[in-house]
Amino acid sequence: MHLLLRDGELLPAPHLLRDGPEAVRMIADLYAFPEPAAGSAHVRAMMNATLDGAIHGADGTSGPLRNPDDSLVFGVLRALTDVVLVGAGTVRVEDYSSVQGREGLLSPSRRPGGAARPALAVWSNSGDLPPTLDRRGGFYLIASPEAAADAGRRAGVDPEQVIPAATPAAAIHGLAARGLRAIQAEGGPSALGQLAAAGLLDELCLSTTHRTIGGPSSRVLHGPEHDQGWEQRSLLVGEHATIARYRRGR
Repeated sequence: MHLLLRDGELLPAPHLLRDGPEAVRMIADLYAFPEPAAGSAHVRAMMNATLDGAIHGADGTSGPLRNPDDSLVFGVLRALTDVVLVGAGTVRVEDYSSVQGREGLLSPSRRPGGAARPALAVWSNSGDLPPTLDRRGGFYLIASPEAAADAGRRAGVDPEQVIPAATPAAAIHGLAARGLRAIQAEGGPSALGQLAAAGLLDELCLSTTHRTIGGPSSRVLHGPEHDQGWEQRSLLVGEHATIARYRRGR
């Protein structure tokens, strides 16, 4: 994998990045979360897609799209975040039994909140969630105010772990109020579409697998219409994937 571009500046003498301590350190430095202002959060979306825009394979999961380049970057980014935020539909079909990321980046903590491990937050009004979800770094359930109490009981979480939120902005505020100010949103497309339309995504990180698969797969964002400009901040090019990072235009 070659590091080609950072903050609009072409780096001299790009070199091969293999999965090892040097590559992990370089990617961690590149993707380090900025320190959010007091009471606010920095929201980063991370998604994988194919060259023809598919976000899942024929089995309905992202598994067929994964590759060594994508897995390397994804593992680093998860280890840098305070909390992984995901919709209930995604956790029901994808494996969220571990969201910790690269073990070597957990201690000392590089997360703005300073916790030992990233937490997991799931959007669900029903509370019907797989029992295998990773709760080692903390677990939070986000639901509408009307459904929050019942959803929390069904999910088997304590009331203080439930965040009643009528809007995406309220959900982000609720996480930030709990010290989870570096947020990595991993979908699904509807959740990311709502965040984008509300102007809540600060970064959009897209891993494009060097494959085409056709079929009816959804695209990365699916939600209310909106028109936003994005500035490219970095680009990683590997044998199996290209990983681009954008920040919302000012």
